[in-house]
Amino acid sequence: MCTSSIINAQQEQDLDETKQELKLNLAMSIAGVPELTYEYFLEDNSSVGASIAIGLDNAEDLSLRFILSPYYRLFFGKKKNAGFFIEANSAIATYRDIYNRYEYYYDDNGEYREDSISVYDKKTTNFGLGAAVGFKLLTRNNYIGEIYAGAGRLFGDSNDIEVYPRVGITIGKRF
Repeated sequence: MCTSSIINAQQEQDLDETKQELKLNLAMSIAGVPELTYEYFLEDNSSVGASIAIGLDNAEDLSLRFILSPYYRLFFGKKKNAGFFIEANSAIATYRDIYNRYEYYYDDNGEYREDSISVYDKKTTNFGLGAAVGFKLLTRNNYIGEIYAGAGRLFGDSNDIEVYPRVGITIGKRF
């Protein structure tokens, strides 16, 4: 009985020693921009982390090419670093805008033709600040699931894209 108490106490202590998480954002992966996140717990109710996402689709289909998002989270749940949270984040985001303009006409033989008149290709990297809110669930085996939504404002070179997304449905493991 004494041995089982010591083993149980050791297991509870091991759970308290978990101070980091590794996660995959399923929502961004489905959108063509897989995102991996590392999170480190500062205290029982706060953490810092960083997410990195890379656009895999063609730049003509998806202009977001890369985003690095460090963040700080403050938790309001009863469990250690779980439950409702608010997040302050920043981002370094790279976008590539490709625009083709086409002209349609009938040639001398009466055939319908298409010509590319101009191509616009611009790559920009900007810095931004934003916020998000979400909820994190934690299992007894230290698996996590979270859902969050937010956005940020990009500063710098003027382009059509002034906002970056901060959304996710993530799964991961606390260790």
